Amino acid sequence: MKGEIVMVKYFTKPLLMKANEEAIRNNRNRALKPEVFEMLDDDLKFPVFFNMSHNEDEMRIGLLLNAKTEAFIDVPFKTWENLPKVAIEKHNS
Repeated sequence: MKGEIVMVKYFTKPLLMKANEEAIRNNRNRALKPEVFEMLDDDLKFPVFFNMSHNEDEMRIGLLLNAKTEAFIDVPFKTWENLPKVAIEKHNS
């Protein structure tokens, strides 16, 4: 049985590095430690599993860095709106 097709936003490593540099520069509440990027594969996509409006200016985003590691970052609404998307099949369990 086929599942529903949903669109999932994601970060590439360069997009995540840029968003993180901005989060650090602007003293946002959530950012990744720069050394985290040393363990990330350059060719992977890091899917968003959580998002919420954090305040008037920012979204709080939860993303997966790998199968066991989650991370959170605060980004401006414009960054959130411009994240790329991929279609995936959602399976109901």
